[in-house]
Amino acid sequence: MGPGPTINQMAGLINKTLKIISRTAIAGLIVFELLNEAGILLFSLDFTWLGLSITAIFCWSVIEIISGLLKKSYGAPLAGWTMLVAAGAVYMDALGDILHFYGRFGWYDQFAHFAGGAAVAILTFDVAWRLAQKHKMPLWFSSFSAIAATALFGALYEIEEYLEDYFTGSHRLGDGPDTANDLMLDIIGAVVIIALISITFSSIKKFKQQSHQNF
Repeated sequence: MGPGPTINQMAGLINKTLKIISRTAIAGLIVFELLNEAGILLFSLDFTWLGLSITAIFCWSVIEIISGLLKKSYGAPLAGWTMLVAAGAVYMDALGDILHFYGRFGWYDQFAHFAGGAAVAILTFDVAWRLAQKHKMPLWFSSFSAIAATALFGALYEIEEYLEDYFTGSHRLGDGPDTANDLMLDIIGAVVIIALISITFSSIKKFKQQSHQNF
């Protein structure tokens, strides 16, 4: 028997598998949403299939564009685990609507915004960190970029809800306090995950410094 796969080969296989899972899951979700929008499937929904399908298509298009630009500029696209996190955020929003969690559980909308904000921050940090490493920028640049991008995408999501209400009468947006609360939770989710990432980076840096001093 020849030698088994190396650690790098195993990591590459896992990364590729996670990307396949993410893309297959999102493609299946979009097809499911469009079939319901066309009236071929007749599942019930709290709001509108059009809004869900537009959200999923837009989010995944942005992810694929970013991944393609990263591969072109830095030689490596988004990591598989990052794409899986993004797919999970899209599913969390969709399942809240499809399974009527938004209507049944008052806390679900808040949790979804918190988790969604964290997911956007992770994705943005991954991109900003590569840029920071190439141009020797400090850690705060990546952290600030992640939080700012989360605020931007949170605002775009609320605008999409407003337009959905305007054109379909879905009443998805909610009132002023609800919108403000959603935006706040988006940013809190981003701040929490970025704080955890920063603490992890700082701990790793200190460990390396201590190890270097010991030798």
